[in-house]
Amino acid sequence: MKKICFVMTDSSQFNILCRDQLEYFAHEKNVELTLVCGNWSKEDEKLKSRNVGRVIIFPIERKISLFKDIYMLFRLFFFFIFNRFDAIVYSSPKGLLLGSLASCMALHKNRIALIRGRAYENFKGKKRLFFSLLDKLCLMLSNKVIFISDTMRQDYVAEKIISLEKATVIGKGSSNGVNIKKYFPVERNFSNEFNILVIGRVCRDKGIFDVYEVLSRLKNLDKVKLKIVGRIEDEESKDMLQKILKDFPFAEYHAHSSTPQEYFQQADLHLFLTHRDGFGNVAIEAASCGTPTFCYDISGLKDSVEQNLSGKRFNFQDFDGIAFDIEQASDNKMLFLKKYEQAPIWAKSNFNSVEVWDRYLEFYLHSK
Repeated sequence: MKKICFVMTDSSQFNILCRDQLEYFAHEKNVELTLVCGNWSKEDEKLKSRNVGRVIIFPIERKISLFKDIYMLFRLFFFFIFNRFDAIVYSSPKGLLLGSLASCMALHKNRIALIRGRAYENFKGKKRLFFSLLDKLCLMLSNKVIFISDTMRQDYVAEKIISLEKATVIGKGSSNGVNIKKYFPVERNFSNEFNILVIGRVCRDKGIFDVYEVLSRLKNLDKVKLKIVGRIEDEESKDMLQKILKDFPFAEYHAHSSTPQEYFQQADLHLFLTHRDGFGNVAIEAASCGTPTFCYDISGLKDSVEQNLSGKRFNFQDFDGIAFDIEQASDNKMLFLKKYEQAPIWAKSNFNSVEVWDRYLEFYLHSK
């Protein structure tokens, strides 16, 4: 039996980013999994209840904390000394840093970095340089490096953080694909209501302030219904969410959903105004349900949103353009959705989760 250890910063990341994937590896492919993570989200019991393998909770801090991080590095080092694996896969900023250093110090042969995105994407100057140098170190210590989108890989190569020869994209991108048994189109209600969905973490980087700017530019609000689904990250985002709910009575908020596919299936538009994303898996989940995505034309989303097929990409913070297109779409919902009717076929043919998982597992265990 092959043994794989996955390292991430927090337990919630396994529950969100690896939905169904870990079950597939453990139960369908008979792989022994060990999941190492922090637990600031308090989702460890949920992760353990999935019964996919051993869950090791370490006090991994989300933010940089010199003494705590050094302590964690040595704890992880000794863990890897006494526990040997066929592959160690690390991702998320702190998981990448600690996982690459500790597994290299412990002389594990198959060390794999999985780059899902850059938390410092919008940083400037010395701060950005510092974090890019950390990334460069982590990737240098890794035997293999996977990027979940080709545009992100191109960015790293262009900035000389990694060489093109060492950087890999598996298939068309995405780290988890889309489960077509869960995410599929349903018969739509062609009423006058135009249902917009915003789903994901509620914070500035993920576009909650941008959502307000777009809504404030809409002229015909009678037809629009808005659902915001996701965990609130901080106080300023909470305040903005409250402002949206107060100023726009057609908006409603849901903190969490164990069945996000139902929201996609009910929506006419997925509004995804994130400022940064390594890929944007929610965009292909929306496409698989026949729901088009409006987003910014940024790295990562260029791979997950096929222009004029699964959605439309706009210039960054083109609030007027996005609002205008929403107005047009709400005036003729049937015509709007017909324009994107091939989206489920595109999503299924490129991102079927089982095919994505098989490619990843093959790479983890057998690539040189």
